[in-house]
Amino acid sequence: MPFPRVKDYHKPGQPLVPNAYGVFYAMVSVCYWFILSFLGSSIPWLRVYSDDALALATSVLFGSTMGLIDDMIDLRWRYKAVLPVFASLPYIALGVPSRTSVQVPFIGLVQLNVLFFYLLVPVIVTVTTNTYNQLGGLNGLESLSGLIVLAGLSLAAQNFMLTAVPLLCLAWLGYLGFTGKAFVGNVGTFSIGLTLAIFSVLMDVKMVLLICLVPFVLNSVMILFSNYLMGERADTLLDNDGRLYSSHIRSLRTMILHDNPMGERRVVFILCGLVAMSTGAALVIQWLF
Repeated sequence: MPFPRVKDYHKPGQPLVPNAYGVFYAMVSVCYWFILSFLGSSIPWLRVYSDDALALATSVLFGSTMGLIDDMIDLRWRYKAVLPVFASLPYIALGVPSRTSVQVPFIGLVQLNVLFFYLLVPVIVTVTTNTYNQLGGLNGLESLSGLIVLAGLSLAAQNFMLTAVPLLCLAWLGYLGFTGKAFVGNVGTFSIGLTLAIFSVLMDVKMVLLICLVPFVLNSVMILFSNYLMGERADTLLDNDGRLYSSHIRSLRTMILHDNPMGERRVVFILCGLVAMSTGAALVIQWLF
């Protein structure tokens, strides 16, 4: 079955581009994690990754299915926003051993016990997946921003065994998206967002993820404020020279483009730069404290 095609609204003539290429990220990454889980039962030094790999595989597989459904029938945001909650169920059901405490500023270490699995994990998954999804919309931005954050989390956890293949997939999809050859679609954003969330929980780098997500969360707060309190969307327009611009400030993208037209690739570089800065700050803070 051919991939569905969607309009590239940020290009002159709005050409049709293949969508839902994020299914390749999900398929390749899930197969890789299943192989790691299988090999962990026979190769001693891989056993440490076995349960973690299985948790990532089942969660992303479940979430990618939801994203694929969204690509096919275009769910409304009210339904799309709560879907990631269900994607956390495989991790909760597996009960992978995790540190069930969180470090709260000015309070200290708070032990959540069972609430960690039934409250904190669904919140982390939901917030990460939705804020990550909302920052997208420009060619290659979803894959490249995910690549930056996942690389940062891997450095913080000192674990590239679980993320080596997903990182390669993101680099390939980033190239396809940046050059306008294919889009990852919601199946991609769901899968990548879930990878970030579940990996941060498994490796106990939740605080690092939170700092990495600062641009994503700021963007989402601006969009939600505009949509629900002001009744206005964060639209990006195209001028006669093929440059993007915006006449208002309703998101990070429109803030960059407010009365400042520029090419799409330059906007992607700026947004990825902001994500790289927050990721770098997260690593510095982790190493210092």
